[in-house]
Amino acid sequence: MTRKITMLLLAGVAAIILVQCGTPRTQPTSYPDAVYARYLSAAEPTAGIAAQFNTPILRWPAEKEKTAHYDVRLSRDSLFGSDETLHRENIPWALFNPHQRLAEGTWYWQYRLSGGTWSALQTFQVTPKAITLVSPPVDRFLAGIPTHHPRLLADGSDTTRIRSLPMNSDVQAIIHEAEMVLKRNIITEQRGLPNRQLNDAEQNRKLAQDASKKLGDFAYGATLPLCQAYLLTGDNRYRLHAIRIAKEVATWDPQGISQISDFGNARCMLALALVFDTFQASLTAAERSAMIRPIAERAVGFYTSWRNDVEAKILSGHVWQHILHYFFQTGIAVYGEIPEAAEWIEYAYELFLARAPVLGGVDGGWIEGASYFRMNMATLIDIPLTIKQYTGFDFINAHPWYTNTVDWLLYHVPPGSSADGFGDNTEEIFSPGVAYIAYADMLARLTGNPKAAGYVEMCRQYENLDITADRSLRWIRLARTEDRDIPSLASVELETGKIFREIGLAALHSNPGNTPENLVVAMRSSPFGSYGHFLSDQNAFNILYGGKRAFFRTGYKVTMKDPHRTGWYQHTKSNNSVLIDGAGQPYSVEAYGWMPRFLQGEDMAYVMGDASAAYSSAETGEDYGLKKFHRHLLLLKPDIIVVYDELEADHPASWSWLLHSMAEIHIDTVANRFSSHFDGFSGAGKLWTPSAVSWSLADTFEVRAENWRGSRNPQGELKRYDDGQWHLKAINVSKVRSTRFLAIFQVGPSVNIEAAEEMYQDGVLSISLGDWDIRAQLDTAHSPGLSVTNRSGTTAFSTHAAQISLAGKTFGQQEDSAKLAEKLSNHIRYVEASDELPYAIQQRLLIGSKNKKK
Repeated sequence: MTRKITMLLLAGVAAIILVQCGTPRTQPTSYPDAVYARYLSAAEPTAGIAAQFNTPILRWPAEKEKTAHYDVRLSRDSLFGSDETLHRENIPWALFNPHQRLAEGTWYWQYRLSGGTWSALQTFQVTPKAITLVSPPVDRFLAGIPTHHPRLLADGSDTTRIRSLPMNSDVQAIIHEAEMVLKRNIITEQRGLPNRQLNDAEQNRKLAQDASKKLGDFAYGATLPLCQAYLLTGDNRYRLHAIRIAKEVATWDPQGISQISDFGNARCMLALALVFDTFQASLTAAERSAMIRPIAERAVGFYTSWRNDVEAKILSGHVWQHILHYFFQTGIAVYGEIPEAAEWIEYAYELFLARAPVLGGVDGGWIEGASYFRMNMATLIDIPLTIKQYTGFDFINAHPWYTNTVDWLLYHVPPGSSADGFGDNTEEIFSPGVAYIAYADMLARLTGNPKAAGYVEMCRQYENLDITADRSLRWIRLARTEDRDIPSLASVELETGKIFREIGLAALHSNPGNTPENLVVAMRSSPFGSYGHFLSDQNAFNILYGGKRAFFRTGYKVTMKDPHRTGWYQHTKSNNSVLIDGAGQPYSVEAYGWMPRFLQGEDMAYVMGDASAAYSSAETGEDYGLKKFHRHLLLLKPDIIVVYDELEADHPASWSWLLHSMAEIHIDTVANRFSSHFDGFSGAGKLWTPSAVSWSLADTFEVRAENWRGSRNPQGELKRYDDGQWHLKAINVSKVRSTRFLAIFQVGPSVNIEAAEEMYQDGVLSISLGDWDIRAQLDTAHSPGLSVTNRSGTTAFSTHAAQISLAGKTFGQQEDSAKLAEKLSNHIRYVEASDELPYAIQQRLLIGSKNKKK
């Protein structure tokens, strides 16, 4: 991003003009089929793009043949004749990390199947703006692995220090868990069979997975605290019982019941590796051999299925959540004992450094949502710490995501508040809870980021939780960061809004840092599209007040293929978005969005989402003819939210504007007003559109949610899927090719939407509410436009106008840009934002596509 700053003296007042410019500056005339294809379809980096990192990772489409190997060459010489040309041959996976800093300038590279024909010439630029991220080669990592044991939970030479740790709450919790394990019976393989059958094949498949997973949960859940407690105390009871459990797990068929669940399979593998590593000196040769065999068989199964697949796939959720971490640890535990372990470690090492954080971006965040991020926390922390332990390379402090993702915590999982609502299972996140407090505490210790420490303290104002209860990071905190202090708290200044452009999330807050009086509206429009645990919710928004949900997406994730999830929960119809002819967005990576513009100031914040590419997918065979869906979202302090939609289709269409509420919706169909009363506050709004609409209101899901799986909440109670959520729909009576919607919300302890004054003239709607005057062009025969001023004369904003005026002065340097001017204490602050493409879309546009969305 380039910034141009000009100082002007305006009648004795200094006006700061700040122009934000994206690259390119205008909307793309066509859209790539997908930004993140399900599988990588073109080599990257290429087409002369400026590399985001130095060193860049070279990736290419993987061959379907699992045993395929590749050659790569990289040079500043397009003929590859230079002595500086890097060659790597016989690579068993589809990526290459040069592991060295590249000189600035143009670079050329090619790949091929080993011994085959070279690919077309690929090019990229290394510029001074590239983020330095030079990791050491895997040989250095392998050389750092000690020859002695243990290695995983402690370095053999460090066991004395661990045994002398003070008896703090973490130590007490581990010993307590170990004592509980001693009292339980060791289960047998047959416990992994489901105890009931239903009349649905898919439901029975899931029940079988759940039952199988319990085997791994027992194996790992029992051996881990036993190994940890032994290292802390030296009590042989823990050692003997851990070995007994491992000997039982070693008898389980690696191709049988225990591998039906990949999580269960991986936990069986790691449980054996933990015992093998922690108690290696106590095991007989026969015991070691009995454990090595199933460890190897399970690890080979993962490695064989991943290679030439996971590195080229947009996401393999279970791999990145836990299993890659388990696999990495297992390889380290048996390195030197199993010859193939070196290759397993190399693959995991290269894969992590190439792709992590797989669902984040340089600017932070996690597109899979607040619930599933918890399952990635240990992987994202422990693998880099292990790399640093053996090589000295500090990935956590080298990659900007770890610093910037604290902003995602603050704005999308705010202290004392429900999460933003995007992604599977976020309906269960009513507060950050112990997992997020423990994670932020860990980031504060590892990075010294005062924002992370501030997040911890702010969370504890609302939740007095002991982070000891979070098992995933407990040992890391105890063994690896025990001597690191949390940085001293500094005042954390929180802006009105925050955008995470690379993953397509934004949140606007009226009073960040003060949850009880904070109005939040969050929107998702993501280049990742819809896949895995991220849903068909491009340009959807959620509204919260005081940390509580108000107008919010609905439904429950029962299982991935459950009829309620596929027919409601993952569908656009369950979100505050738009349908065309009753159809929502395909569940596909090709149905994506992005956020071109963002501005924030003292009294307002603005973000624009573009979901024009979200209603068609060749992958699913759906194309609903939508050509334009721009959503402009504003938060006007203290209690007003404005939503302005531009919609176009290639045919006369029926447009459905959707709104969902956590409380009963009351509707006035004559005035087009709606309202809900929540716990301690209310929300009301009004909808305007150029043509008449009909209203539909329901308080039931189209597809019922049932807990046939028997899922339980953290308190051990059966989950209840209450059908007490409300669903409002406004549909234009006459079909039209293009339309616009304007919705104004007022949310807080005291609302009076009826007091809004309105005037409609020449297609322009003027609204006065509170301290704000809002003007919107609703007539589709005229160019779109939304402008806002406040009556105190301190703010002027427009989405499309060539110029805006404030305090008798005129501002505007680009015609197609959003503009905000604010009169502050001694100057006027002016900000201008044209479209800014995320890095991934820039790359796809440069690469081009044979079948672009027009």
